[in-house]
Amino acid sequence: MSSAFGPLVDIHWLRVNLSRSDLRVFDVRFNLNDPDQGRRAYLEGHIPGAVFLDLERDLSGPVGRHGGRHPLPDPEQLAARLRSAGLNHSDTAVVYDDGSGQSAPRAWWLLGYLGLERVAVLDGGFAAWSGAGLPVVPGTGDEEAAARGPQGNFTVRLQRDWIRDTDQVRTVVQGGARDGRRVVLVDSRAPERYRGEVEPYDPVAGHIPGAVNYDWTTNVGPDGRWLDPSALRQRFAALEGADEIIVYCGSGVTACANLLALRLAGFQQARLYPGSWSDWCSYPEHPVAQGSE
Repeated sequence: MSSAFGPLVDIHWLRVNLSRSDLRVFDVRFNLNDPDQGRRAYLEGHIPGAVFLDLERDLSGPVGRHGGRHPLPDPEQLAARLRSAGLNHSDTAVVYDDGSGQSAPRAWWLLGYLGLERVAVLDGGFAAWSGAGLPVVPGTGDEEAAARGPQGNFTVRLQRDWIRDTDQVRTVVQGGARDGRRVVLVDSRAPERYRGEVEPYDPVAGHIPGAVNYDWTTNVGPDGRWLDPSALRQRFAALEGADEIIVYCGSGVTACANLLALRLAGFQQARLYPGSWSDWCSYPEHPVAQGSE
């Protein structure tokens, strides 16, 4: 991904650049406990020109026996959706959620995974934008996207090395990486879920053996803005020297918040386990750890 842009932009940058013909804005607000809430909020009011992407319909694939609760979408289907929003290879994209940092990083990661070089998360999200009194419009946004021009030419250039599958994670659990490489598993869920004290979504409680816990919610301050890089470097200091960091959460969504935070902190070796805990625990033979490690 281009070092000259992102992975964050602030509301002032977006305000100044909003009318650029090569800018695409995507609203990805989502509530896991009320999946339609994001769409309703978007229709009530969104950043001018923003197109809504639904976390479950656009940014996830069909759920199966394995693969987790939010499998990665079919790349070609997502690319077609992005082209319909006018996205071109050379465009810049900004994605935003409500300011929690929950779902925008998933869109940021996915667009980069598909090969878009210039993509960033709006720091503070919609809350920061609307809170500053900047323009908000109701409606679908589709007519605004159409007015900007014809269908885009974006095509998939998949960054295959950005993901690690179940077999690769199993290898780490069974004995670590070969050739002396240090591979660290990072669990992004709340500490009580990591410890196995509660599990509101999946049938098994606990975590992947050997994983360390970094709750994704602590990357964002009380104002909804991401911590500065120095604070994030301090937060992830124990990961210094790791040859690879494999990040997971419950279903591969909020893990992307830690991937974004790690990128901000200067870690380039972090990878996503897309199926995450919901995939891991779908295999009865997989070991499960509980408590703190």
